[in-house]
Amino acid sequence: MESHLYLSLIPEALILSQLPPAEFGRYIATGSKRQIEGPAVFIEVDLSADLAAFRIEEALKRCVAHEDGSPRRSVYVAIHNVLGRVPYAAMTCAYLTTPAGVSLPMPPGEWSPKDDREANFLYQELGPVYPRVASRLRPRAFCDAVTDPDAFVSLPAIAFLDLKIGGLAYNPERPEVPGTLYSVSDHIRECFDSLSGKVGRPTKIVNRGLRPDLLFYLVRSGLFVGGGGEMKYFPLPDADTIESDHHLWWHSAQAMKGY
Repeated sequence: MESHLYLSLIPEALILSQLPPAEFGRYIATGSKRQIEGPAVFIEVDLSADLAAFRIEEALKRCVAHEDGSPRRSVYVAIHNVLGRVPYAAMTCAYLTTPAGVSLPMPPGEWSPKDDREANFLYQELGPVYPRVASRLRPRAFCDAVTDPDAFVSLPAIAFLDLKIGGLAYNPERPEVPGTLYSVSDHIRECFDSLSGKVGRPTKIVNRGLRPDLLFYLVRSGLFVGGGGEMKYFPLPDADTIESDHHLWWHSAQAMKGY
């Protein structure tokens, strides 16, 4: 059986598996006996890339089928300081998996602003730390600031999602915008309002830890991974593509409203 290498972001780990992406997503989101359930975000990694930072060959020898012929679901290669050691060029496709185990593939692409007037962004960090952050920085600038080795506090690498905030992207005083969870929060309004006079990094933590309301239907543009002056972007498909090609995922993502 063919082995696949996956970089899991919730939690951060590098995992070998004989399951293809859709089945692997179902496995890590629901568990083999549905003893656990939760959203998952992972990236497939090219096994032919330079992965000398990890004990890949040793792990591959362990990633063999069971005696009954069933595939090996997981062999953990690394569980600490993983994100910063995987080459960005080796990351081939990202997946958002709902708690029901339905995965959405997101091949890499080039990021561009949807609207030049946008002044505010809301980012959900996915690793190696998990705060939700209000920022006036666009994704690349935010990535560079958080991973700047010359900063007093920094990370070697970071992964994060860009979330929908409706009219708050332009004006924190704008009235509620239907369909965006965060536009009704006084706290998030105050966070964006405070950024206008902030010196240094124009960011503010909204929530310090990963909350259970990591809702994929609120992802605005996609997943970003970067550090060391590099950034890779995995765009969310447009609404028409999701509706026509990924309607089961969208239905499952909408069900997360009650998650």
